[in-house]
Amino acid sequence: MQEPTSLEEVVVTGSRLSGAQRLAPVEVLDRTDLDAAAITDPARLLQLVAANSGSEAQVDQLNQPQSSGTAQFNLRNLGLGSTLVLVDGLRWTSSAAVATDGSAYADINSLVPLIALQRVEAFKDGASAVYGSDAVAGVVNFITRTDVDGAELRARYGIMDGAEESLIEALGGTTVLGGDLTLAGSYAHRSALGSDERDFTQAERYGRAAWTAVTSYGQPGSYFRPSLNRYAPDPDCTNPAFGSAFRNSPTDTFCRLDYSDFFDLAPEETRTQLFADWRRPIGSVEVRLQAAWSSTETIARQSPSLPILARALGVPASHPDNPFGKAVLFRGRLLGAEAGASEAVFNYETWRLAGGVSGHFANGWNWDLSATSSRQHIAYDKPDVIGSALQNALNGLGGAGCNPAAGTPGVGPCQWFNPFGSAFLGTGTANSPELISSLIGSTGLRGAATLTTVDLQTDGRAFQWDGGRLDLAFGAQYRRSGLRHDWSDLVNSGELLTAGYSPDFDGDQEVFAAFAEARLKLGDRIEAQLAVREEVYDGGVDALSPRVAIRWDATDAFALRASWGQGFRAPSVFTLSGAQASQPSVFDRGAFVFVNTLTTGDPDLKPEESETLTLGALWEPLPGLRFGLDAWRIDYANLIVKESAQAIINQAAADDLAGLTGTAAQQRVTRAPGGALTFVDLRFINASSIETQGLDLSGRYDRDLFGGVLSAAATWTWVDKYDIRLTPGAAATSGLGSTNLNTLARSLPQDRGEASIGWSGPTDTVTLLVHYTAGYRNDRSGITDATIDSATTVDLHYVRAVTPSLDLSLGVVNLADSEPPLAQFALGYDPVVADPRGRIVTIGLTRRF
Repeated sequence: MQEPTSLEEVVVTGSRLSGAQRLAPVEVLDRTDLDAAAITDPARLLQLVAANSGSEAQVDQLNQPQSSGTAQFNLRNLGLGSTLVLVDGLRWTSSAAVATDGSAYADINSLVPLIALQRVEAFKDGASAVYGSDAVAGVVNFITRTDVDGAELRARYGIMDGAEESLIEALGGTTVLGGDLTLAGSYAHRSALGSDERDFTQAERYGRAAWTAVTSYGQPGSYFRPSLNRYAPDPDCTNPAFGSAFRNSPTDTFCRLDYSDFFDLAPEETRTQLFADWRRPIGSVEVRLQAAWSSTETIARQSPSLPILARALGVPASHPDNPFGKAVLFRGRLLGAEAGASEAVFNYETWRLAGGVSGHFANGWNWDLSATSSRQHIAYDKPDVIGSALQNALNGLGGAGCNPAAGTPGVGPCQWFNPFGSAFLGTGTANSPELISSLIGSTGLRGAATLTTVDLQTDGRAFQWDGGRLDLAFGAQYRRSGLRHDWSDLVNSGELLTAGYSPDFDGDQEVFAAFAEARLKLGDRIEAQLAVREEVYDGGVDALSPRVAIRWDATDAFALRASWGQGFRAPSVFTLSGAQASQPSVFDRGAFVFVNTLTTGDPDLKPEESETLTLGALWEPLPGLRFGLDAWRIDYANLIVKESAQAIINQAAADDLAGLTGTAAQQRVTRAPGGALTFVDLRFINASSIETQGLDLSGRYDRDLFGGVLSAAATWTWVDKYDIRLTPGAAATSGLGSTNLNTLARSLPQDRGEASIGWSGPTDTVTLLVHYTAGYRNDRSGITDATIDSATTVDLHYVRAVTPSLDLSLGVVNLADSEPPLAQFALGYDPVVADPRGRIVTIGLTRRF
């Protein structure tokens, strides 16, 4: 009789019962895969899972300024918080940073050193019945190495045009106090890659088109003249001394700024991580202790100073440098291109403690008790202009030593701030460094996210008979999560002219859960799973999630499987009672501008709900050759979203044209006397639904060849449908193949594929990786070309075992040095999808002791 094939693989993720077959699609990245991809940054894991799209892994100070330095999974593009992240099967705290759309997520950059990973399992099916909230799109489980014998030291250095990166890691195992201790640590550093290092980011390359990194908030600036009811540019705008200032035409009323030189495509980043795992059997009981710590500093460049968005500032007629002779309103920014880039600094410190005990009852059943406590701190400092200080200085009452209530304009310690070009040219009052420093404050965010969990479980064989058995698992969980944001007094009072107003926030949430899971095996061919979970939140909100899955091994080489389940995602602490200031790019009155917004939470938000159906097949026609096909459908309703600032601005404009006054949209849009947008009032709401479906394909072939092993593998995700309804009963809008800037989703190419081919012998290993992303469209308002082409990049990695204990490696990421496909975004590419770094050459050394 033929022996069972590898269709009988044992997996951990997706079931509370050990030894389950693959009842749903699980994509596994083991140590071999991670080494072959020469991973030096956890964010690169996102590229290796084809079902992942829409993550915020690249720095984007223009559209995602508050999540720099973090990364997260986004399976099926259902939202940053809709994929549950586990470490060794246990939860990790959400990031203390919150995405621009209000999403809470687990930061995979802060987990454990890469060298400590045994494998990463992506369970691409709804799993709320097994794991609870946040597992709508699936689960990603980071499984660490244990029982390590000896020590390992690994160093990698990478260089690209304009920047470099390095990674040093160490791992060791020993026996301490009768138990197995595993220790790991890593240090990573990357230098900044500025937008000025790449030609495709430059606005001049595209004729400084309106969609590029240009703005009408320049320095020199523009001035609204009430007597003429129109703007006028600074008289010195076109002076050659201001290389980045320009006007679109001689009749242009704005002095504009080209700021495409001042941002980071990859910021300077330093990350240090430590990890420890200790396990000891004491009689029939195993004791487990685990600790992890991570510190990340990210320094992200941005424009020399930020645009003045939150209020209109006046320059009096008495200002000694006012060329207009009458009071005017200033539209622009404190500093121009000549000042160089400013910097935003993000510091994250994360720690996690976990412990557990497990054993067996006399009847053979297992029991397990575990607990975790994890926390991430954030310190976010971004320079911004202090509104009252600048207005005082425009009135001649500026400077740290001036008392605006008693001083005389321009006398003694009281100084004039000269906003005109004459300050730089030397033809007017110069602005001293001390005066400028007194006008700049910081966001000064200090915050923390926390999570405490306690899990209790028992499982075992309930019944057994000829040809079958029933295994059961029962358990309970307690969770307490918290989030605290403490902004600077300047932000609390709305003094910063770009950051606007944000209140401090401190909230928490308690959850009690109970679950049960049954596994039925009928002979060697049929296995079924039934799971149910009930979660109750403080305040009386509850959610019930069932799941049913079945697998039939029709032959030794062919299996069919199916699953159905309902899931949920509870409102986060932040969306219930927090508030978020942000400055999205919007299209208003024929131009792209950044507008100040404040989005407030709602304590009456309901949980998001989902229903998932998956049908799949596994086939092994030949030894070593395996194929998988899974069709999936997810209906996701009652989504918690941030209202669209663009939609409200558009509605207010339509109401204006219709001659209406005092409409809901008009009341939520604030403009300066000159018509410039200064504020949009937004809410977190339960509003939307998503219906998405598609196919996952996978294949792998392994065979002996030339004294080694030849391996070829590929995964492909094809999305057939992604329909969004922004409100209940509304017509569906397809987000498929779109950047989704005007919907609730993120960039979603229809196809993504990963392929590899490699050969490993006694001393040499070579791997070729191919990454493919289909073309898609740009739905950004006001652009001239919505096309974003497909992209294919190739990586090559070679390892030579110099001795049994010493390996040398050479790798090239993006072998052809391909630029990202042109997208009419401010810097010429889509930072959600494309990697702007180009070719990266890495060398590495691994030493085992």
